[in-house]
Amino acid sequence: MSFYDRDYNRRNDAPMSGRQMLISLIIINIAAYFIVGGNMYDAFALTVKDGSFRSAYIWQIFTAAFLHRDFWHLFFNMWGLYIFGSLVADHVSAPKMLLLYIVGGAIGNLLFILFNLQPVIPMRVVGASGAVCAMMAAAATVEPNRRFMIIFMPFTPIKTTTLVICYTIMEVLMELSRTSDGVAHLAHLGGFLGGYLIMRLFYGRRLPWDPFRALAQKLAGKPPVHRAPRWEEVKAENTPPPPTADKGNANNTRVSQRELDALLNKLSEYGINSLSEYELERLRKARKQMRGEE
Repeated sequence: MSFYDRDYNRRNDAPMSGRQMLISLIIINIAAYFIVGGNMYDAFALTVKDGSFRSAYIWQIFTAAFLHRDFWHLFFNMWGLYIFGSLVADHVSAPKMLLLYIVGGAIGNLLFILFNLQPVIPMRVVGASGAVCAMMAAAATVEPNRRFMIIFMPFTPIKTTTLVICYTIMEVLMELSRTSDGVAHLAHLGGFLGGYLIMRLFYGRRLPWDPFRALAQKLAGKPPVHRAPRWEEVKAENTPPPPTADKGNANNTRVSQRELDALLNKLSEYGINSLSEYELERLRKARKQMRGEE
């Protein structure tokens, strides 16, 4: 959960949250399914004309991510979007959530087009699958240790990182097999790439999990780090005043990003009642710093 989404820090004039944007995207997809049809569907779907994608309109790269073939196509995409988007929503703002969806869908469509410039048979690309895969990749970077129970899989529960890695490998194998299953596997792979690039762009090395960083650590024989620092670790490093210290001491120094991450991590694991008066005052000071009041 992000700092501004906490109950003690909410304001009546707070902007739309990442979770609200997620719900809005799901509503837009459902509305488009019932509203867009006929000539409108042809105008917004990424459609092959005369055996070439070069005749497609530029906006179709984006709008195709909001259209679906049938009810089950819509249902499973929205289900996946909600599950993985919910993990991401507590870490990003509404604009970043929207950008993650749009860029994931667009890069997925572009990657598919790149390898199908002149398809042999007429093709129409629709669906939020690329955007959902972007959410999956983003969820793995911010919630790497969250576990899922998956029906018919022997190795469960499975971590987010393991799930995304396995799904990516499966998509690569399906694409290489050239199976005519009517699924745009390249669009899914493009979505994974788009989700990772967006999270890397906004958060850089602060991401709890980065696949390339994890690979480098693996090759170097270092244990991976998948979590924010704990408050006890920060206390040992910075030797702050004890939890019983008065509020005045809590305002002597600025709150670092590492200290804030540790405090929020403790809050999310043990609840607000676990925080001392000193720790609560440090959170209030961090809020003032972010607002520019100090």
